[in-house]
Amino acid sequence: MLSEVKNIFDELKKNNIYHFGSYTSGSQYLYAYRLVGKYAKPGLKVLDWGTGSGHFSFFLLSQGYKVDAFTIEIECNLADHLEKIYPGNYNLHLNQDPLAPLPFDDKTFDMVVSIGVLEHVRDTNNNEIQSLNEIRRILKPQGIFVCYHFPNKYSWIEALTKHINSKYNHDYKYTAQDIKEMNKKCNMKLLEHGRYGIMPRNSFRGILNNLFITTIYNSFDYLFSKLLNPFCQNYYFVSRKPD
Repeated sequence: MLSEVKNIFDELKKNNIYHFGSYTSGSQYLYAYRLVGKYAKPGLKVLDWGTGSGHFSFFLLSQGYKVDAFTIEIECNLADHLEKIYPGNYNLHLNQDPLAPLPFDDKTFDMVVSIGVLEHVRDTNNNEIQSLNEIRRILKPQGIFVCYHFPNKYSWIEALTKHINSKYNHDYKYTAQDIKEMNKKCNMKLLEHGRYGIMPRNSFRGILNNLFITTIYNSFDYLFSKLLNPFCQNYYFVSRKPD
């Protein structure tokens, strides 16, 4: 899949999006791309919840989805770029009050994606259950929620970075049981969940920008993620809103 999204990675690097400094660092999102394609056909209406730099909105738009993006702060000018190249298919919504309801009607979206967002809601005096209930409200019946980059409580990388001041470490980390309980409390049907990413990515954001080398790196990451799965960096999970 890396060769299929090379142009997306190149464009994001050109726009100085942090995680896309190299193909190796950008590849951390490849599985999220697959999940979107698995559960939603192009042309459907998707919310990029907590869009940040806008990199995932850019991917969604490039694949033919109709995208709304929500954020409490804009990290770069990519949003303006997206409005120009995808007129009519992209809407950016900014609300700096993290406790306010999302500015969308009930049953608006076919899919909502959270790419490294849900684990930060407590930083803004919100909580995971309130956020998931709000997401459930704006999803259509049978709508899909994709949560990606959800930190694993037993990640070896998180355990290491906790002791390195120059590295970011998540305040909140989760288990598979946490994921199951959150979805149950919010009346969302958990379709699948799993751990991924045993090898570092962001450390290579300025190097290993070679498709062949990155393909090898991705293969080793996949293999060792299977062998050492309990210690992978992140969880993903996919949930469906009932009728």
